[in-house]
Amino acid sequence: MYDMLIRKKAIKIQERLGMRLGVVDGTSSRPIVKNLSDVTVALNDLYRVGLRAFVLPKELFEGIANHQDIYTTHYSNLLKIRDMAKKFNIELSIRHDQLTDQPDDMLKTIANVANIMDCRNYIINPSFYSKIMPPDQALRLAVYKINEMTTHLRVKVKMGVEVTPMRNEVGSFDDIIDIVKRTHGTEPVINWGHAHAREGGAYETQKDFNLAITKMRQSLGMEWMKRAYFIFSGVQYNRDGLVKYLPLRKSNMKLDYLIREIMSYDMKGTLVIQDPERENFIADMLEELADMVR
Repeated sequence: MYDMLIRKKAIKIQERLGMRLGVVDGTSSRPIVKNLSDVTVALNDLYRVGLRAFVLPKELFEGIANHQDIYTTHYSNLLKIRDMAKKFNIELSIRHDQLTDQPDDMLKTIANVANIMDCRNYIINPSFYSKIMPPDQALRLAVYKINEMTTHLRVKVKMGVEVTPMRNEVGSFDDIIDIVKRTHGTEPVINWGHAHAREGGAYETQKDFNLAITKMRQSLGMEWMKRAYFIFSGVQYNRDGLVKYLPLRKSNMKLDYLIREIMSYDMKGTLVIQDPERENFIADMLEELADMVR
């Protein structure tokens, strides 16, 4: 009965907010899903508390060495995950944030896996050339590579281009806007914790969130407002960017400021929470969330 009350409240909050709520990597019982059994447990955990988005980690796909592996060994498991997520009305994404400066094979593999699983997107950091060349050149080549991949892959799933956490990496707010405007088959993934870290604590007030969302709307148009994709995490940072992730309750960045801006703009989309308590964090703050979305 207790779980049913939580589930009903979580679903109602998401309907009022206009955003799916979810978690990254795993749930409290399976912190990082690494196989079909883990994913099955995690999806059941999310369904029980009424959450409707799940970002699958790269660890789940480490056994897939190349495109052929997908069909010879893993295809049936991918379909099982897809079907279970559809049954529970849980939106899936895949996140791979550590691509090398030779990203082609991994990008092809992730894109095809995400397409088979009917994912919303496959999320990458566009920083794969940042360590081997100057920032301007790294950005230009990232745009070229992303266009090359999305043109030739011919999959319906979008590539999510995520804000990165380190100041010297390609992946600032402006970089993400620039990349999405100059590429096909992509969408911005605004990781507010990463933006906060790389910009030295730039999102401490509601006005800070307002200015950022206004900039995105002006740059990408109203259609973006209907399908926004946000990741929210607590961070500790220094002059270079991210030092480590923190529980959200210890962060100097407040989730309620973002939610109030989402409500103010009547935005739609997905809001994924990255916190050590995972789905329990969201379940424990349902009363606070309910107050925010009234």
